[in-house]
Amino acid sequence: MGLDTITNFFSGIPTDWLIIGSFALLSALDAVRAGARRVCLLALALPATVILVGSLPDTVFLGSIAAQFSTPVLGAVLFFIVLVMMYIIVGRIGLAWGGEAGQTIQAALSGVALAALAVTFWLQVPELDSIWHFGPQVQDIFGEGYRFFWLLGSYAALAFVRNS
Repeated sequence: MGLDTITNFFSGIPTDWLIIGSFALLSALDAVRAGARRVCLLALALPATVILVGSLPDTVFLGSIAAQFSTPVLGAVLFFIVLVMMYIIVGRIGLAWGGEAGQTIQAALSGVALAALAVTFWLQVPELDSIWHFGPQVQDIFGEGYRFFWLLGSYAALAFVRNS
């Protein structure tokens, strides 16, 4: 099996699925190494970030600052700034997570769950869509029609990972 065989194999896979799979793999490897704490923190920070960024333009003091992030790329930067803040805040709440490092099945499940959550929320935020626009296949699978099931299933999987 040469390099050409591997290259031909990966050239047939759409880029969207390579990105989603790579994100799931990196999340799972992090969960194997350090436990599911970071995955769960990010899963809890994502919906809070969507809510906060959506309500930011209507706030009294920060509305004018948010208005300066008018381009889609700057809107995505603002989203990621709020996401980092929410990640830190959720982490500082002090929920007792950790200690499950090395559980490969749970880590793989948490990586896939976080990837599904990330893609589902990515499709919700127009500013993020300007950075990377997922193709119609991903939009059909993770879009409006199945969003509820992806969110419910992913959070249920993370609850299973945290409980086992």
